[in-house]
Amino acid sequence: MIVVENVRFSYPSESFELRLDQLRVEAGETVALVGPSGCGKTTLMNLISGILVPAAGEIQVNGVKVGELSVAARQRFRLETIGLVPQNFELLDYLTIRENILVPFRISSSLRLSPETRDRCEFLAERSGISRHLDKFPGQLSQGERQRAALCRGLVTSPRLILADEPTGNLDPENQDRIVALLLEEAKHIGSSVVMITHDPVLLPRFGRVIDALQWRTAGGNA
Repeated sequence: MIVVENVRFSYPSESFELRLDQLRVEAGETVALVGPSGCGKTTLMNLISGILVPAAGEIQVNGVKVGELSVAARQRFRLETIGLVPQNFELLDYLTIRENILVPFRISSSLRLSPETRDRCEFLAERSGISRHLDKFPGQLSQGERQRAALCRGLVTSPRLILADEPTGNLDPENQDRIVALLLEEAKHIGSSVVMITHDPVLLPRFGRVIDALQWRTAGGNA
């Protein structure tokens, strides 16, 4: 599902540099990505999703060389193939939680907003404990509730790959357990690969593999 080879990336205004010689994630594999802040975990996730493009090397996702696509093509590929759960949620304040969960279907003509999709939205909201908030706006929800909405949005398209950046960071232990269970159960059900950044060692036994980002060669910065 993911093949990373000889990737080099740096930010123009920072001293940070990511150098990763090889990384492979198989179809259906679940991977926890660990390591201290500044070692490149979020940067790698943004490179895999095509939000960033490496200065050198190659990244393939589901057989597609992401870095060779145009900006528009990368966005389309991301919406069709990858379920992103960013650390800062990226919910739109002027849309309801239901509309936020379904937003990939509003911005991609290749995704069809069907009755089944609406049912899936309701199902995910129920499983994550936010079904009573679907008609509210993000500003009316707590941090943890917004985080769960972002997870539902990442899962609603039944993506081939799920990239989740600290999706349990603002949750209490009960909801943390619920969210990780939902993420991994849904991934297994739809045959998705999962790469999740976490700082919580309690969660690691749930994943098929743990990768320590400290093994990467980095310098400076905060990623």
